[in-house]
Amino acid sequence: MLDPNVVLNRLKRLAMLDTTVFDEVRDDERELIPAIVIVAVSTVLAALGMWFYLIVKAPAGISVDFGNVFLKEILLGSLFSIALWFAWVAVVYVILVQVFKEQTDVQMLIRTMGYAAFPLSISILLFISGIALGVGLIGMVIWFVMSTYAIQSTTSASSDHVVIANAAGFAVFAIVLTFLGDQTGMAPGIFALGSDAIAEGEYYKLDLPDILKGLVPTK
Repeated sequence: MLDPNVVLNRLKRLAMLDTTVFDEVRDDERELIPAIVIVAVSTVLAALGMWFYLIVKAPAGISVDFGNVFLKEILLGSLFSIALWFAWVAVVYVILVQVFKEQTDVQMLIRTMGYAAFPLSISILLFISGIALGVGLIGMVIWFVMSTYAIQSTTSASSDHVVIANAAGFAVFAIVLTFLGDQTGMAPGIFALGSDAIAEGEYYKLDLPDILKGLVPTK
């Protein structure tokens, strides 16, 4: 059983851009579950950031339909995102091993790339007015860079092979999740920002008591 303090310490070091963390988790078999938990928690934080964004952006007389947001954006969106992250890892493995004939290990990739997902948690700040898109993009960029370091720690492949494999995996993740977010709103964080579900008000509902209150003349 891995001490939670060890995980927290490694996350603190990773936040300080200490990439030697990847060398440690690569060889620590106890880190498999914690790495997956980091992906899940970071994803849920991104989904919550989107919920806060909807609250801040809600027009007067309109409130957020939390039941709909929880089901589609937080629950289903997070599940789809986590599943696509595993697809990202799988694509990296296949390209490195089958295409470039390099050596790596799936569990090592999961452990290191799981920790590399930590920057996604920045998306909890999506509610900050005027910079939501920037916050989301920063989280994505740091995540991708960290993932590149994570993959490199598991293989002797050249840096260009690592970047190509990571870019291909990220492309699958980002394109599919963007499509889901755009068409259904079932995507966490930045991937739901421009969705039809938001544009069509699917996540909002009329706040009738407030509207009626505004129609009653005050003395």
